[in-house]
Amino acid sequence: MNLKSRNPITSILLTIVTCGIYGIYWAICIARDAVSVKDPSDSGLLEIVLMIFLPFVGFYLAEQKLAAGCADKGIEHKDNSILYLVLGLVGLGIVNFFMMQSDLNKIAEAQ
Repeated sequence: MNLKSRNPITSILLTIVTCGIYGIYWAICIARDAVSVKDPSDSGLLEIVLMIFLPFVGFYLAEQKLAAGCADKGIEHKDNSILYLVLGLVGLGIVNFFMMQSDLNKIAEAQ
């Protein structure tokens, strides 16, 4: 598990400036990092594809694996998977990016 800390504000701005292209890259990075907490050998391909085409489902599954990985490793983390699902369904998917990146940054700092 080698997580890279990213500034969520900068990433959101880059997503806006690049008309969403950076957002696709950021989704791939978030999915890989979230899944690697549970199983470093898992590529997170399912979560990556879902984050690109059905983001609310991709975030839900990635958060499920992140929460399970944190529980296995004894890292304090609250499971926000239902919140990610609801936010994605009501059109606030960018909040999911911000929240998951913030959680991943906290875990990266705790390493």
